Amino acid sequence: MVVVDPKITARTERLLIRPLVMEDAEDIVLMRRHPEVMKHTPLLPSSDVDKSRDWIQGCHDRANCWNFVVELLPPETENPRTRPRVIGLIGAVRAPEVGYMFNNDYWGAGYATEALRAFMPLFFDHFSGGEQERFEYAEALTDPELVASQNVLQKAGFQLHERREKDFENPVLGWRDTLVYRMYRSDASCGTSVEVP
Repeated sequence: MVVVDPKITARTERLLIRPLVMEDAEDIVLMRRHPEVMKHTPLLPSSDVDKSRDWIQGCHDRANCWNFVVELLPPETENPRTRPRVIGLIGAVRAPEVGYMFNNDYWGAGYATEALRAFMPLFFDHFSGGEQERFEYAEALTDPELVASQNVLQKAGFQLHERREKDFENPVLGWRDTLVYRMYRSDASCGTSVEVP
């Protein structure tokens, strides 16, 4: 079972990236039930919180899965109970593949780019050849239709590596091409907690 050490976090001005836990299921179902959020994934939308719990358990059961959630840090004047605690997911879904997903209510505000920039030092530190396998690059896959996602990847430092034709069967869209983006590690070392401006 792979449960991420709770001390491994990253914080930006607006976000906290922390390990995925079972208690996040109710916020995760808010993402997983939305057709546009799930459109380019291998899963159909679902409002079943038990399926979200099963998905979290599946993440914890896979050795190459290292997932986190993205929390929006509330302004001091805001009651955090007026919105979801978790607004997104980010992590190594099948290392070295990384990915992210956000609640559609939070699209377009730069959160994905901010979260990915904060997560990547954690990824390269974790997969540096100590207890874990060493990866010289991280890979992100996206549909050619997802221009906003491609922009996020490029802003975070990923570069287009290749286009794979008709290699992904989507349950809604059928066979799709995949754009493969990569980010190669730098030799800079980082700790287990990262502060990103």
